[in-house]
Amino acid sequence: MITSLTDSIKKGFAVSEGTQAEIRSACESLKKKIDLLALRTQALEESVKTLSENVERNKEEIQLLKRTERDLLDKMEILENNSRRNNLRTLDIPEGMEGSDLKKYIVTLIKKAVPTDASEAEIFNDIQRVHRDPIRKNPNIKKPQRILVNFKKFLLKEKILTKALELGSVDSGETKFEIRSDLSRTTLNRQWELGKSLEEFKKLGAEVRLRFPKHLRVMLNNKMYNIRDPVAADDLIDAIKKGNVV
Repeated sequence: MITSLTDSIKKGFAVSEGTQAEIRSACESLKKKIDLLALRTQALEESVKTLSENVERNKEEIQLLKRTERDLLDKMEILENNSRRNNLRTLDIPEGMEGSDLKKYIVTLIKKAVPTDASEAEIFNDIQRVHRDPIRKNPNIKKPQRILVNFKKFLLKEKILTKALELGSVDSGETKFEIRSDLSRTTLNRQWELGKSLEEFKKLGAEVRLRFPKHLRVMLNNKMYNIRDPVAADDLIDAIKKGNVV
């Protein structure tokens, strides 16, 4: 009986040792899997960190490229406007009234409509070229084509332009027309957009002026805002409407 009990205990120990060995093996297997997963997780975290850093660097580079592009476009716009600085454009002069000599006709109109100390001969001699826009961009618009006048001297052109802008619409006795700066399409589009914003600011009680050639000066609650971007103008208008501007 003692022998039988001893054999039973030995078998129990054998089973216990076998079970422990299986558990140890399972634990070792799990540990290997955990270590492997930890390594993979670390690698992924490092990869994500690297990707995040790359994303941030790319964002910074994109912003830098956008600023560079904006600066280059601004420089191009300035250069184009400078190349036109001796030009005037006239609006609303009926076509066909000039006869065979457009230059002589436009000089007569300017002299009659814009009071300056320049003589008709001085204006005539200072004009290098004059022509109507050759192409009607929108055939549905029936307004007369604009006339471009190119002067030799900036000062004489500026003298005529300044007086004409003070008068608004000028009248030669034969026809009413306007004299404007000859600006790039980009500048004109911005002026048009900012002109719409100008009216909105006025409705909101702000003092506002469109400054030559392309930005708004807004005075609200004794604070001044200089705005050159139509999007920035819209953002400020929304902020005023929501009461977020002190």
